[in-house]
Amino acid sequence: MKAGAVVHPHDRYLALSGLLTAFGLLTAIVFTLRSTPYLMVLFLGAGVACVIAGAAIFAALLVADVRSRLHSVVERAFKAGDVVFKEGDFPDRLYLIGKGEAQVTKEAGGGSHVVLATLGPGEFFGEIGIIGNTPRTATVRAATDLETLSIHRDYFTSLLTYLPSWKERVFDDYRRRGAKPGGDATPPAGQAGC
Repeated sequence: MKAGAVVHPHDRYLALSGLLTAFGLLTAIVFTLRSTPYLMVLFLGAGVACVIAGAAIFAALLVADVRSRLHSVVERAFKAGDVVFKEGDFPDRLYLIGKGEAQVTKEAGGGSHVVLATLGPGEFFGEIGIIGNTPRTATVRAATDLETLSIHRDYFTSLLTYLPSWKERVFDDYRRRGAKPGGDATPPAGQAGC
């Protein structure tokens, strides 16, 4: 496996499902090529059982995967002034803005906040903490009533694997906002970061 590859939690079970099904089909091929009573018992007993077990494991994985993906993407609405997340929070979700505006601020000391950016529909925030695996680097507050789609960090990383054009956009924004993977994710003044 290459370094940095995304490993799905169900990969081992998927491999087991494939092996069981392949073994079951192999018994069918052997039975077809050489038909004996012993091979008939092997095919009808072990072979069919392996194919059924492989199909059952695959079906269970499919249901679990669909269920986890449905829970990974959530619509969230915030009233004007609501805090989406605070600087220093654990980076658990990425947010895509559907309607409204979000204000990105950074604590400047003495309890005051500096506005880094105002984001609108079609823009996203929250990627810096997820990609850099660091706490949130800024506070995001709803500047107006705000509707977002939030994506859990686990699903976000697998989306990047399957959507290369979106991955390119996310990493372009990540670099533009001044974040460095595994390093200081503090954006330069005047640019958003989370």
